Amino acid sequence: GADTLVTSKATSFSRNAAAAATACGLELHVVLPGTEADHNPLSQALFDKVGTELHYTHGPEEGVEAISRDVSERLRSEGRIVYDLHPGGSDAIGALSYVQVFHEIVDHATRSGVRFSHIIHSTSSAGTQAGLVVGQCLQPYGTQIVGISARLDASAQSEKIRALAMDTAGLLGTQLDESKILVDDDFVGVGYAVPSEEGTRAAELFARSEGLLLDPVYSAKAAAALLQYASTGRLDDGAVLFVHTGGNSGLFY
Repeated sequence: GADTLVTSKATSFSRNAAAAATACGLELHVVLPGTEADHNPLSQALFDKVGTELHYTHGPEEGVEAISRDVSERLRSEGRIVYDLHPGGSDAIGALSYVQVFHEIVDHATRSGVRFSHIIHSTSSAGTQAGLVVGQCLQPYGTQIVGISARLDASAQSEKIRALAMDTAGLLGTQLDESKILVDDDFVGVGYAVPSEEGTRAAELFARSEGLLLDPVYSAKAAAALLQYASTGRLDDGAVLFVHTGGNSGLFY
């Protein structure tokens, strides 16, 4: 019943949400840290093209959450029916989509006869990995789901995934097997959103050999892990599935 969506930060999620909102006839408001001058002009142009309303904190990123609440409350006071979107889609409802993805993976593997020994992907806001892990708890399939952390150390990221997976499993009435949560933090590099040397090389290889475009923040670092795993014998004889989590090819960061 909502007619208005509110989310925050200029991420691949919020840009895709902008396109989806327009297609569904909904109004989207995005709260961004800092000022207009702090953001990539390509990102601004994309938001503008699909009619997204942008709000700036004119301050540090820590103020985004409070201002997002203010924007939502103001819109409700004006009679709008507002739905607040998690900034990244990584809440229990958002993670359900990757539960479905896991079912699609198993269905494809069954029909094609290809056995995936590993599923490798980038993990940060945790929705991708939480959904895949819950999917595996619902539909046992012998694969290792490995999240390549883009920001946090393995312990902190694992706890983030565990909490979200618990909520998602609760929606579906199933139990979570925490042993299925596997995180590798060796590819963060200097820090979050800072391109790594290995990630840059991986992005070039994927682009030039397969025409696949990766972004430097998430998918390129996960691809770097995949390449190292393959070259150092960490993968067994099964096929490896690389989950491309978006990133808009890095053009908008």
